[in-house]
Amino acid sequence: GELASMLGDEYLSADIYLRTWRIHDISKKITEKMDLKTKKIMEAFCQGINFWIDETSDDLPLEFRILGIKPQYWQPSDVVGYARMLAHELQSSWKAEIIYGAVAQFFGMNKLAEIYPGYSETQPKISEHLKKEETKIVYDKILENEFFIRDLLHFRSPNIGSNSWVLSGALTETGKPLLANDPHLDFTQPARWYEMHLKGGRFNVSGVCIAGIPVPIIGQNETCAWGFTNSMVDDVDFFVETMHPDNPNKYKKGNEWLDVELIKETIPLKEGGDTTVVIRMTHHGPIISDIHPLLKGQETAVSMAWTGHWLTSEIEGFFKLNLMKDWEDFTEATSLFGVPGQNMIYADVHGNIGWRPAVYIPLRKKGESLIPRPGHDPTYDWFGKVPFVEMPYLLNPEQGYIVTANNKIIDNTFQYYISGLWADPSRAQRILERVQSLDNATVQDMKSIQLDVTSLFAREITPYFLATEAGTERKNLKEAYRLLKNWKGEESIKSSAALLFHSAINKLIRNIYGDEMALLGKHYLEAFIGLKYLHSRSLRDILKKNKSTWFDDVRTGKYVESRDEILKRSLEEAVNELEDRVGPNPTSWQWGNEHSLTHPHVLGKIKILNWLFKFNVGPFPSGGSDKTPNAGGYSFNKPFKQTAGASMRRIVDFSNL
Repeated sequence: GELASMLGDEYLSADIYLRTWRIHDISKKITEKMDLKTKKIMEAFCQGINFWIDETSDDLPLEFRILGIKPQYWQPSDVVGYARMLAHELQSSWKAEIIYGAVAQFFGMNKLAEIYPGYSETQPKISEHLKKEETKIVYDKILENEFFIRDLLHFRSPNIGSNSWVLSGALTETGKPLLANDPHLDFTQPARWYEMHLKGGRFNVSGVCIAGIPVPIIGQNETCAWGFTNSMVDDVDFFVETMHPDNPNKYKKGNEWLDVELIKETIPLKEGGDTTVVIRMTHHGPIISDIHPLLKGQETAVSMAWTGHWLTSEIEGFFKLNLMKDWEDFTEATSLFGVPGQNMIYADVHGNIGWRPAVYIPLRKKGESLIPRPGHDPTYDWFGKVPFVEMPYLLNPEQGYIVTANNKIIDNTFQYYISGLWADPSRAQRILERVQSLDNATVQDMKSIQLDVTSLFAREITPYFLATEAGTERKNLKEAYRLLKNWKGEESIKSSAALLFHSAINKLIRNIYGDEMALLGKHYLEAFIGLKYLHSRSLRDILKKNKSTWFDDVRTGKYVESRDEILKRSLEEAVNELEDRVGPNPTSWQWGNEHSLTHPHVLGKIKILNWLFKFNVGPFPSGGSDKTPNAGGYSFNKPFKQTAGASMRRIVDFSNL
């Protein structure tokens, strides 16, 4: 929340928004409650950073010199704050709350039910007290701020995720476990991860760390190894608060009027001086709607509950992972992780393999919800977290393997609501398909799976396009049908069909959802597509049912389009666009030529600086997509530039630890 002090007063609104998330405040509180051993390590780590700052004060890195700023001294709460900012980056349910809330409010619950995976009538309804004009401003402002900050810090991409799997020795050539992990994050320059071998005192551990965290986040020690994937937990709820008509600092809870807590925040400015803002807090959390000055003093307000506001112990958890000796130590370590929610896989030298979700899951009195909840009704409040002892886990499963790829982690018999944000199952299904086919698995087999570019999603959706062929199509449209007929869903760099398919899918999504989303405002279609896992599952569902009001183009008046009309239109538009952009010869339509990745630097956006200093690294042709094990998620607004993917890949071979 100090961007304005470095980059200028125009970043003040972003600072206010970040302060409202309370990341800096909760980081200080977490640091205060740390155990003494952890705090000493953190203090020593910060002393090392600060020594380097002093040592290089006359020769700072180029970025500092260009911006005319000096690095500030670090303290332990900065390390915690950095970890909590990662939780903000990996948090995605804020977007669902806004998009689904807007759809429900402006188009009705029936319209929402068609695109809300797993929707049921028992879920919370949008409060009848909402005023469309006020909440529309809230939704718009949150989207504006989130996109601005995520653009600045290079984590706007919706294509975050991860793959991990572990095989027991019964399935490997050596008789020892194999563990594989590749986190999917936004590409950045400098790199996200750094290899580390930390040896000294109690530590002998290697793996990868993120700059600013003192130990490996993913790695192995002398006896154990572990990996992460995002558990996709729904850890944010927005509450529509009823404010007192005569006092903006009172809000309703049941039959009572409670006082809001007023917190003053002082934000420094670049040109000197500072500004003070007041953040209002309810028992749910901060009033996020106050980020827009027009909404202050209104009779409705929107507050935010986030598990990131809870006091958690992830730093201690990282240290315990680094030092663990067995499954019991692993279990203790995972119990300390609250946010961001992770699936942790495990293996050890004794041949054990396992999985535990490392996350705090809020208990909701009225079940699941991906839309704002009525704040005045206490029955919708959170009331604690799911007890760790009741969380599911796996230890040495009979099948001899465990696969996680942001997919649904537990069936519907589990008594608590975890999430509705699960990934499209394509990646997990393909990894599972490959793992189940293995006999005497090797490290090379693990590499092959990590580099697999086969999309089961494409295999499922392609027949819908093929069913629209009439037999009278012109040359390149006819060729498009031929390409798709002969395609098996392999999204290799040289594949013409892969480029055609993604061009058609891009058009299909715009043609199904774009007309309604455009009525909501500027960022809504992009934000909806940013719910990539949800919109993919929605697309599968409505294509299969062949019945949805979303197929109709609201811009064509009384005429109602059918599913197949929209599919055909989308394929035709894709062919036309490829002819214009790539050329009339389909042999030149190659996925890797259009689907490229660049590792962007924050200053690389400034063309003259990038030309002078080569901040950005790339582009490189790339295969795959967000639906393949070799993840290659791309920008919807700038197709098909890859924005996220495997930020690192690890394979741990317990026969050669």
